[in-house]
Amino acid sequence: MSLDVRFDPAYPLSKLRPADYNPRRLSEESFTRLQASLRRHGVVKPVILNADGTLVAGHQRTKGLKAIGQTTTPAMILPQKVRLQDEIKFNLLHNRVETESSVVYAEPGPIGQWCWIPWQTIQVEDSKNLPFQQAIGFMTAAHGPWGSVVIDDQGRIVLNAEYAAVAKSQRFDVLAWTVASFDAGQLVEDLTGEYGVYDWSGLEEQAPVWNQHIVQPNRLREHSSKAKADKVRYKSEVWERLVLPSLTTSHRVVDFGAGHGDYAQHLRSKGYKIHDYEPYRTLKGKYAVDIRAVVGQLRSIERELRKNGLYEVVVLDSVINATTSLDYQHWVLVTVNALCAADGRVCIGTRNLERELAYENSEHSISRDSTRLSFLDSENVDMRFVRGKWQRIRYHTPESLRGLLSRYFEEVEISDTSRATVKAVCGRPLALPTEEYERAFSEEFNMPYPNDFRHNKHEGISEILIELIKERNSHLEE
Repeated sequence: MSLDVRFDPAYPLSKLRPADYNPRRLSEESFTRLQASLRRHGVVKPVILNADGTLVAGHQRTKGLKAIGQTTTPAMILPQKVRLQDEIKFNLLHNRVETESSVVYAEPGPIGQWCWIPWQTIQVEDSKNLPFQQAIGFMTAAHGPWGSVVIDDQGRIVLNAEYAAVAKSQRFDVLAWTVASFDAGQLVEDLTGEYGVYDWSGLEEQAPVWNQHIVQPNRLREHSSKAKADKVRYKSEVWERLVLPSLTTSHRVVDFGAGHGDYAQHLRSKGYKIHDYEPYRTLKGKYAVDIRAVVGQLRSIERELRKNGLYEVVVLDSVINATTSLDYQHWVLVTVNALCAADGRVCIGTRNLERELAYENSEHSISRDSTRLSFLDSENVDMRFVRGKWQRIRYHTPESLRGLLSRYFEEVEISDTSRATVKAVCGRPLALPTEEYERAFSEEFNMPYPNDFRHNKHEGISEILIELIKERNSHLEE
């Protein structure tokens, strides 16, 4: 299969077919800036087209060109139609490629013209941002040299240096636009400003709640030879650092959003009193939800509540980061507030935004299917395309997590702020309105499944929880 990407310096805008998943949204001010930049510099980064003419990357640029009366654009045309997942990767990487962490030089071409820079002339003086370089490299290896750079007349790569570093390592020539060095600073300033934010609302219908069951069940499992041999390796920092050090066999525990329930099963075998609930528990080895098992979990928890009351320990590990909306994040926290006894504690772990962003500037390597490059919207939500389905990943800083949890608990202690999972231990659950509890239970204990199915087996657990909460909250108010 040929990987010869074709460059067209004047592709007709009228022939472009926009993709239906473009995640960028520009404000009126940003769009005005974009038009000014296009008038001043022209298009110095070609758009990317799929082999069928679909616009993979460069949607806002083409809108700006049309707005200022242009009829053509430079374009890189991929040699074959690529799968949807790779189209999305092109779109996201193209929007993130102006990263100047690395210092790269090469042989410049004539000022104000396109030319191909021989890879032999590329000199990488300081290589950084390895995860990003590898993500680019996977795509160039699969589809050919789809990107470009901007170089000044002194030979410094001023835009897309990471792409040039990949070209050197993979030994392919690079398409380049050459600018005068005295113009380079203004061009970089104009092109690297804020040109829109990620807005995932256009993908709402493609990311229903039940997609999360692909993410959830495996989140606490090590992907290792032992795991493949059905010998589970336990890796939850929340359990290991917050729960187990002080846990005794007399404590009553519920693991809310427990994935496969590995910890609960493992610890029950050692005599601990642990219940687990995972609304998207799957059949072994499949992605089909085991509704019978889910209903069984609810009935088991209901019996425990009726017999012994609210729980002394509630575990919420890697659940907040998988909530599909702010509403579901709220309903989850209302529900764990309800499950917690007045003198109980809730142990929480979720994705740390600060650590995630720091990772991208590290020297760690990634795998071909790695999702360690984040494309965050205004709510710090990232959308990722996994096994043909969209997934949401929600991030918190230690400060935002504290502010969030303080709406549900009087006591909030944040820990491990520099680790990938920021953690919290919460106590003294706040009294919330009864209607808030009722709505949360109707959502969290009766989750939606494909084809608009709900099991409607949540009335019993909702009823006893409301009774217990009213009793608990009346004591809290005394």
